[in-house]
Amino acid sequence: MPMSSHALANIKQLAGLLHHKILLADATDERIIHAARIATDSKLAVIVLIGDQEEVRNSANKANISLDGIDIWSFDTCPILDELTANYYESRKAKVPDIETARAEIINDHLLFGALIVHHGDADGMLGGSLSTSGAIIRAAIRGIGLASNVRSLSSLFLIDFSGNPKAETRNPTIAFADCAVIPNPDAHQLADIALSTAQSYEKLTGTKPRVAMLSFSTKGSAESDSTKIVMLALEIAKERNPELIIDGELQFDAAFIPSVAERKAPNSPLSGNANVFIFPNLDAGNIGYKIAERLGGGQAIGPILQGLAKPMNDLSRGASVDDIVTMIAVTAAQGMP
Repeated sequence: MPMSSHALANIKQLAGLLHHKILLADATDERIIHAARIATDSKLAVIVLIGDQEEVRNSANKANISLDGIDIWSFDTCPILDELTANYYESRKAKVPDIETARAEIINDHLLFGALIVHHGDADGMLGGSLSTSGAIIRAAIRGIGLASNVRSLSSLFLIDFSGNPKAETRNPTIAFADCAVIPNPDAHQLADIALSTAQSYEKLTGTKPRVAMLSFSTKGSAESDSTKIVMLALEIAKERNPELIIDGELQFDAAFIPSVAERKAPNSPLSGNANVFIFPNLDAGNIGYKIAERLGGGQAIGPILQGLAKPMNDLSRGASVDDIVTMIAVTAAQGMP
């Protein structure tokens, strides 16, 4: 990811002001260790590596990277392991038969161990996935941290930053696309969750008031299908849950994005063709959409950023570069802003 992004610079500045403690899983990975060093030296966050201390130190030595100022936490030296285990067992009694099984699950899953530390309040967020699968990250996040109290669904967004492309046809240098990575076919309640979570994430990460468009192949009843009915119901649910949010749908992308088109197709829309948060009806559309914006539109895609959790935890691509990891450390720290 290019480091000239206006949005990314703002996120890094915010992260540096917060001084949050961020856990990094998959800590034997040289990329993780290198990113931890960069984040520590640039004061993006207080970094703690999660893993076996000897194995992590050996990996750092092989990579010739100093771990000065970077702690390593593992379950076998954790002073609150009994408390974590008791709390985890209490929350999972329906599916975990006894406390010994709960303890075994924790010590055999460094992702779950880290997520429980975040839930306990001893860290502000967590990042993993350079060696672990997305499924493993999401399972650990839901079991260890849990969903926010007003959210039913974990989802994701991408920030698409156009500040490095002066030819981009947008009045907003940074926009948000969701969901692009988690829920394949959201129902109306899930789609409403995605819209509300993305609006909150967008405002927190960019400092800009969200203007949310619920996208469809139809604009205001120009076509009708099962999918348009879901979008329309999701809009009503979202408006009922947050009456102050500027949101509209169902809208084709041009009616949400271009004022002159909005004037013809949706003249009464509160967005007036100036949306900055775009909610796609399903994962196919969202994933395709963000890649088109990135590859053809020249935007910088930052993410995927997980949202809907009680505390921040994010997933990396297993092909992530060191710069990608540093970026997501900053994002994870910034998400923890009160």
